[in-house]
Amino acid sequence: MIPMSLFTSDRERRLWLWTLVVMVAIYSSLGFAPMLAEELRERNLLRVSFAVLLLLVVGVIVWQWVKRGRPGWREIGVALGIALAYLMTFARIGSPEERTHLIEYGVVAALIHQALLERARHGRRVPKPAALTVALTALLGVLDESIQAMLPNRAFDVRDIGFNALAGFMVIAARLAIAPQRRLGWRFWFLWLMGGAVGFELGMQWGSFGEPGGITTFESSPTVIWAGFLGVAVAGILVGVLQWLVLRRHVARAGRWLLASFGAAAVVGVVIFGVSGVDADLAWLLGLGLFGPTVGVLQWLVLRRQVARAGWLVLASTVGWVGGMPLGDAVAWFALGGTYATVTGATLVWLLRQEIDRSFRAEPNR
Repeated sequence: MIPMSLFTSDRERRLWLWTLVVMVAIYSSLGFAPMLAEELRERNLLRVSFAVLLLLVVGVIVWQWVKRGRPGWREIGVALGIALAYLMTFARIGSPEERTHLIEYGVVAALIHQALLERARHGRRVPKPAALTVALTALLGVLDESIQAMLPNRAFDVRDIGFNALAGFMVIAARLAIAPQRRLGWRFWFLWLMGGAVGFELGMQWGSFGEPGGITTFESSPTVIWAGFLGVAVAGILVGVLQWLVLRRHVARAGRWLLASFGAAAVVGVVIFGVSGVDADLAWLLGLGLFGPTVGVLQWLVLRRQVARAGWLVLASTVGWVGGMPLGDAVAWFALGGTYATVTGATLVWLLRQEIDRSFRAEPNR
């Protein structure tokens, strides 16, 4: 028996016990899971089984959420954004077997996070429960793959470790975004992240209509430069529109944010088509590389009179864009938009929080 002194309450003990049960179930199924999947595939039941499992998990989540109280429209909007994020991720993961990682380790992450929060509520020191949850989920995923490396019909797959960590991150981001917020923070950041990921994915698919099947990688874009430019321009403008919907509640004259997106697309177009007569590859590289810094400068011009230290947004936009471009080629367009939005969203939360705190301190009779 595990001594009760290790836990702060019966609830924490039950949560850790359920985590153990789920992990034992995952690990113990590693040997026969491929055979079961193949049997279901031969009977055309694999996708149906996955859909039923997904519906069961979603049903439990919705039931628990509604039971806590009638959700408002803003909470429903965030929930729809979370659902869209999962659908986009599922669409980019090829096989149902790999998709199960998001469900299995999503459940694990939810249990671990609740256990850590329960522990913190009873006075135990738990540094950064959200980050700790993602780290523990990733470590359990590493152990999962290490066990598979020792099995004759399985193999160690680094990509699956990434899926496991992604599952933990998505669950924690969703939980924090949908929870009641006292300060500007996770909800703003999550909506900003969704705007970047969804906007860039849809923009690149719709915008590059000049090329059959769209643009698949940046590397191929110089050979179809019109389609490549249209994809980036439409994606950048669509991301700007979705960001404006999030930002307009927090800054005045937020409509100018849209002009920043249009302006950045125009600068990219001028550079690409101005230099393409000399060297198409150089034109594409310069134009694409300038988009992040340009939109950052134009957004700084929108915020500089309202938000102190708004210049940090230029650096954030540049880092997020340059850091996301390799992911756009290697993974998917939403990975580029999501990386860009992750960095810029976190920077904006920091800047806007400072501005709110400064206004609060300056207000009289406080």
